[in-house]
Amino acid sequence: MDSPKPPLLQSLTPFSRILFAVLLMIACFTLVFLAGILAAVPIFGLGLSQIMTTMTLPAGQENVALLEYFQVVQSFGLFIFPPLLAGWLFERSSVRFLALGKASPWPFYLATFLLMFISLPFINWLIAVNGNLHLPAALQEVEEWMRSTEEQATRLTDAFMAMPSFTTFLFNLFMVAALPAIGEEFVFRGLFQRLFREWLGNIHTAILLSAILFSALHMQFFGFLPRLALGILFGYLFYYSGSLWVPVFAHFLNNGAAVVVEYLSQSGMLHGNYEDFGATHNILLIVLSGLSVFLLFFWLHRRYH
Repeated sequence: MDSPKPPLLQSLTPFSRILFAVLLMIACFTLVFLAGILAAVPIFGLGLSQIMTTMTLPAGQENVALLEYFQVVQSFGLFIFPPLLAGWLFERSSVRFLALGKASPWPFYLATFLLMFISLPFINWLIAVNGNLHLPAALQEVEEWMRSTEEQATRLTDAFMAMPSFTTFLFNLFMVAALPAIGEEFVFRGLFQRLFREWLGNIHTAILLSAILFSALHMQFFGFLPRLALGILFGYLFYYSGSLWVPVFAHFLNNGAAVVVEYLSQSGMLHGNYEDFGATHNILLIVLSGLSVFLLFFWLHRRYH
């Protein structure tokens, strides 16, 4: 019987794997995005020039469907296909390489649910702190550009979060919660956290670097600190559980809660909106939130590490 063939890129050094992964993401995104543009012509009944023009317009009712379409295309091209392909090229098994085959015990998922809930006051405090940061006067133009970018991202999110029907609510759970949870965890925890650990030999540094990359690639500078904290949280959940589905579950809870709260608010069943969910000015609650997260992680470390 013939022995199984070795992975095609088994001989690459850890750093070379990181560079290859970046190039693979760029290549996959380019190819999938171009295919998405071509497919959009018959789907939306628009010419190529109309599609490109419509995509550059501010988010609004006239182009939100097209922007949602390309959001889904981006999720597959940039975040889902590359790590799956990398897993096959590096190890001939995407499931094994990305740690998708291991099941974690149900108490771990319960702890993850509690962790995401009790972290809300602390994460929202970080959002407020980050939003009030200012660059030195010499970098005022840079700060204005960063805030302009943030405002554009907020307008796009608000356009996506308009949910006049239950069908649009279900679609948003898929587009805003499920796809980013799967794709971003595949890339940042499943792919880069592993590659950084292979390269540097230190899991804590690997978690931090992948969290920085996770936050930076969102290109929302005044949300950098809370996303960094969430990236670290997701990274340790992956480390302690050994299963990528645990941070995927945590990520889905984080995004899905915003979708649910906003839908209930727009339906008149809840006051407030997704941006206010879990926010508080009570310093004691914020401190207790941060302390509770630390203690719960300490328990996970003692029980599962």
